[in-house]
Amino acid sequence: MARRNPMESVSGEPMGKHVDVRMDRPDLEGLPPIEVPAGYELITFSPGLFEEWVALLDRCFPELEPFDKGKWASRTIERAQFMPEGTFFVRHSGSLVATAFCWLDEPDERELGRVHWVGAEDAHRGRSLGRLVTVAVLHHMVSVGLKRAMLDTQDYRLPAVNLYLKLGFVPTPQNEAQVDAWRRVLSSLGRSDIPLSAGPFEQLP
Repeated sequence: MARRNPMESVSGEPMGKHVDVRMDRPDLEGLPPIEVPAGYELITFSPGLFEEWVALLDRCFPELEPFDKGKWASRTIERAQFMPEGTFFVRHSGSLVATAFCWLDEPDERELGRVHWVGAEDAHRGRSLGRLVTVAVLHHMVSVGLKRAMLDTQDYRLPAVNLYLKLGFVPTPQNEAQVDAWRRVLSSLGRSDIPLSAGPFEQLP
């Protein structure tokens, strides 16, 4: 099966049989505490971690095409809005095993932060590492004065969607494809009680 190019994003458009879906957290109040499991360490980005970061992404997202270091640098650390202190990793026995980072779609953004590229190695499932890095990113958003958060994920990532729902994110479909995807997702999670907009769709920033 062909692997998807991680440098391409067509949010809300079908990706083969899958659909990208958006979620928003309307405020950053009432965040849970950052809880690091025993044996793990939460750290932030430093230049010496870049190659390890790219290798970690390949391990976390094996269904995607291999991450290109040059392209990844041009999309992240070479951009004005890159925040080393908002780029989190979990380290275990000297190796990076989970990651997520805060992103601003525009360098001068002051309201909305994006929780970006949340990933954890399969070998560490059950340790709530995805939750840890997501919560760390949300706390960072508060520290820099952002007011709300959003993220994009895919309709087949049910454990991730369930986590984000528990952390206060809500579905914000941007088109009919996302509405249909959200109906399937919420039904699979037993959360059909969550209301969905049926349009017309407001293209949120």
